[in-house]
Amino acid sequence: MIAPSRTNDPHRWLVFAIISAVYFFVYFHRVSTSVIAQDLLIAFQTHATALGVMSSMYFYVYALEQPFVGYLTDRLGPRRVVGFWTIIAACGCIVFGLAPSMFWAAVGRGLVGFGVGGVYVPALKSFSIWFRKRDFATLTGLFLAVGNLGAIVATTPLVWISKCCGWRQAFLIIGGISLVIAAATLFLLRDYPRMLSRDDETARDQTDDTGESRKTVIFRVVTSFSFWSFAIILFGSMGAFLTLQGLWASPFLMSAYGLELTQASNLNMLIPIGFVIFSPLWGWLGNQVFRRKTDLLMTLLALMILVWLAIIMPAHMLGIGGVSAVMFVSGGLACGIATTVWTLVRETTPQHILGAASGFLNPFPFFGVAVFQGITGAVLDWVGMRNGMYPPVAFRYAFVICLLATVICLIFSLFVARHLSRKEQETA
Repeated sequence: MIAPSRTNDPHRWLVFAIISAVYFFVYFHRVSTSVIAQDLLIAFQTHATALGVMSSMYFYVYALEQPFVGYLTDRLGPRRVVGFWTIIAACGCIVFGLAPSMFWAAVGRGLVGFGVGGVYVPALKSFSIWFRKRDFATLTGLFLAVGNLGAIVATTPLVWISKCCGWRQAFLIIGGISLVIAAATLFLLRDYPRMLSRDDETARDQTDDTGESRKTVIFRVVTSFSFWSFAIILFGSMGAFLTLQGLWASPFLMSAYGLELTQASNLNMLIPIGFVIFSPLWGWLGNQVFRRKTDLLMTLLALMILVWLAIIMPAHMLGIGGVSAVMFVSGGLACGIATTVWTLVRETTPQHILGAASGFLNPFPFFGVAVFQGITGAVLDWVGMRNGMYPPVAFRYAFVICLLATVICLIFSLFVARHLSRKEQETA
């Protein structure tokens, strides 16, 4: 009797729409500092290391709270977590817009990171309640695509808004919009279909089919080889990619290709466009073309290595057309990596602990971003500015670190494929 309620209740589309609207701003905040990086350097009279640390506050706070968010999602329900955490994000956005110093900008950025950290895991929990299991990969891809629409707005449109009314006013407006969406989440959504009560779901989730307790199963999952391999892949590949997209893409394009900020942000916008356009493809490829999803994951990581090799090439060898294609493809590949990893997590994790396990796994890409942003910023400062801008060679050195991280992720994906294949043979 549970299945029909999950597939026929039209309220599920309102749930998806409003939570997706919240997620739109999650990605906006994730990458917004890239196109206003130069404005921030001037406004706070600071340097790349400090800017990298300030920007990374989003990711450190986001990552650290994920297990706590997973626990509260099960205890309070997805609606309350998403709604109240979005209010915190809105307050952080306002603090960031009013910040008189780098310290207060970091405080605002940290509050934003804390607030938007209460969206993804509750969303996965909510979708698992309202939609069928076979729809999970498609919904995840669409959800990530909506988020990357926010990343698109955080490029050239944010530059236009910043030029029109200033970057501070832009963030104050976004804070107000976030408060409205938070209210819609709290007052318009339900956590469960009418035919499935919260008590029914809670009781069903206490044990799995083997009779093991919830805590025992969670411990077994988060100490498994697959879990830590997925964690390393998300840490390295997505951490490196989001460092490019979220902070250094526009400054790199301005330095290496001599572009103005608006031109650089136009090329930066190709990354989330690629993410959105490619998002419907990966679920189909994983089901219809590749025999195993691990094969698709290895292919995507190998192609991402080629992307990093292209990025660190001298500008005259790639040209504007070449780097435009690379930006576009990188977004599509990143979408594929994220979607495929989370689908593998969904398929290898017992349904009744998916929220908690996701809460433990979701910090790793953001720890990765925080670490890579700090390291790459230090590399840029080590090389030093020339004529008020970091030279192309500085970005080349920084991005070599991202390349090596992606190579390590490919190696771990080979281990994952072998491990899951062995498990399949044991259970056959």
